[in-house]
Amino acid sequence: MSYPEGFGPPPSAPSDSIPVRQAARPLYESKTWMKLLGVVSIVSGALSVITIIGIVFAWLPIWLGILLWQSGKAVESAHEIGDAASFLESQSKLRTYFLIAGIVSLVGIILMMIAILFFGTAWVAFVRDGGTIG
Repeated sequence: MSYPEGFGPPPSAPSDSIPVRQAARPLYESKTWMKLLGVVSIVSGALSVITIIGIVFAWLPIWLGILLWQSGKAVESAHEIGDAASFLESQSKLRTYFLIAGIVSLVGIILMMIAILFFGTAWVAFVRDGGTIG
């Protein structure tokens, strides 16, 4: 491709044109909230172990809380010393957190729809039979 005289191709930005500290700043400013939500999630998971059903599912909020806490610590390190590996680790932990939270949300929605369908059908049958059981 030819360019008019005095003009050349647009300059290409180097791959690390944005310093790590600048790129990590939005997450760094949120690190306290990430850590707080991580602790709340861990505590809620630990408290849910008390219930019988909670024993089965308690690992999930604990795991999500640990991911948030680790992400907060990694972004803190990335911002303070400009460590690109810590910044990528923080983003990886957040990716895993949102992936798990999204899957759990979808499973919850599907189970809720199944429950609504089941109990709705049972309610229609109950009303159709004149409100008598059996």
